Amino acid sequence: MSSSASGPGAGSSPDPRDAHAAPGPSDSTADGPASGSTRSERTSSDGASAQAPSASASAAADDATPDTGQAPVPQLTRKQASRINAPIRGMVISMLVLILLLLPFLWLQPKPDAQPYRAHVDVSEEARFAGDQAPFTPAAPELGDGWSANYARWEAQSQDGVPLWNVGFLSPGYHLVDMAQTAQSNPTWLAQRTQLIPPTDERTVNGVTWQIHHRDASGKQDEFTAWVGELKDSTVVLSGKAPSAEFEHVAGALSGR
Repeated sequence: MSSSASGPGAGSSPDPRDAHAAPGPSDSTADGPASGSTRSERTSSDGASAQAPSASASAAADDATPDTGQAPVPQLTRKQASRINAPIRGMVISMLVLILLLLPFLWLQPKPDAQPYRAHVDVSEEARFAGDQAPFTPAAPELGDGWSANYARWEAQSQDGVPLWNVGFLSPGYHLVDMAQTAQSNPTWLAQRTQLIPPTDERTVNGVTWQIHHRDASGKQDEFTAWVGELKDSTVVLSGKAPSAEFEHVAGALSGR
């Protein structure tokens, strides 16, 4: 009897400690949101701490990167600009002073003559002096108005090795006709005087036959003319760039002497 009575009593009476030991639905629900918010706060704090070094590293990288833009334009003060411009002003002032000093000398200089220089050498007088040494009669032709002589000289030992009487006649048109006269002419001397140009024409003036050597201007060679004539006691070579009429005028004066 006692065993049957104690069985149901033991099974039906609950232990108050068991109720506190087993977690209920309310406990799990209450703990769940609290633990989730704690984790999210940790995540956000960890993220913020991770982003902070990244931002500082980016700022340091920006500071280390050189600036590729244009350099700032320096600004000069008035005193600095004045010191820089002082040498330039001094140079300009010196140049102006120098020009002012030179102007009076330039104004006082004689103006060049529009015509070439004429020496007006007395050929007749020089020919008399040369006649004391020459083995022939040095020619001193009368060429008329407008003609003059720039030089007249006796060369006992010329560069060609031939003693000669040399006169430079200047025509009214300012063309030079050079006259070389010698009694010791030779083929080498004639070739040098005619610049190795063969005879291109022949002309007789007052009974004297003249061999004409002429070359037109071409390339690097200038125009050149030479007249070669045989007088009574000498050979005469007329050379230069004068017109044919002026050569003939001099040849006629020599032939009729």
